[in-house]
Amino acid sequence: MSPVRRRLRMLLRENGLEHVADDVALICQELMSNAVQHGCLGLPASTTLKIIVVWSDARLRAVVHDPSEEKPTEQDSSCSRTSGRGLRLVDELSDRWGVETPPDGSGKAVWTELDSPKRRAS
Repeated sequence: MSPVRRRLRMLLRENGLEHVADDVALICQELMSNAVQHGCLGLPASTTLKIIVVWSDARLRAVVHDPSEEKPTEQDSSCSRTSGRGLRLVDELSDRWGVETPPDGSGKAVWTELDSPKRRAS
């Protein structure tokens, strides 16, 4: 995941979004990690995931597509657990997030949005 995270951070910083770059990269890493661990479970290693990040002055939207139709669910994130906090983190860092079925009906798209990314303070 780190090459994706590094590249995303670099692109956001190059486009004047350095103050949200770390949060967006972390959100996307969590969504990609969930897609690999849950959305690709039992599938060949060659399975493709897709991440799309678009932004304007009004909103930044990141979408991760995976082949599974199973919707993500927040896990109990007690102090003793070493995993299961990803969606809670996405929820805390995003203004909103959700899940959609792509128009072609294949898999799912987990999306997240941040409002006014150019004016947002870290």
